[in-house]
Amino acid sequence: AQYYRPTADVADCAGLVRHAVREALRAHTPEWRRQARLPGAAPFADVRSRPPGQSDGWRLFRVGPNQYAEFADARTIIGLNARALGRDARALQPADLIYYRQPAQESPDHVMVFLGRSSFEEEGRDWVVYHTGPTDGGPGEVRKARLADLMRHPAARWRPVAQNPSFIGVYRLVWL
Repeated sequence: AQYYRPTADVADCAGLVRHAVREALRAHTPEWRRQARLPGAAPFADVRSRPPGQSDGWRLFRVGPNQYAEFADARTIIGLNARALGRDARALQPADLIYYRQPAQESPDHVMVFLGRSSFEEEGRDWVVYHTGPTDGGPGEVRKARLADLMRHPAARWRPVAQNPSFIGVYRLVWL
């Protein structure tokens, strides 16, 4: 939904993951559905137990030993909140993360979220959504792509293939 209706809390790739986790934990009431403007019903049940809210938000992500916070950057999400599934994109399941590290970039860590089938697109079962991060002095944007298209991306550094040293692998959030 961020691709079609961006919200101010998503300003980079980690923000997209944080937003998705928060929205998944919210009660999907009729009012939530109205505001989210999602097509059809949510394809999953509400969670049975939510973490307690704090004055600074939900402490969803481990950020250090026995430390949790609502904010975590891409490297922290991958390093402390996800488990590696390997470097084979065929292992991807909906909600898994595709992780890249490009040390020469200003922001070297980047994650994409694998959706699989989309509620918004009739075709394809291999959708990926990601935020570009700030680009060319602007705020960047949420984009969507098919995994098949990423496999042959014109810039080889964005291909999720084992031969790409920038592609670190496929990850799954540990609480999913």
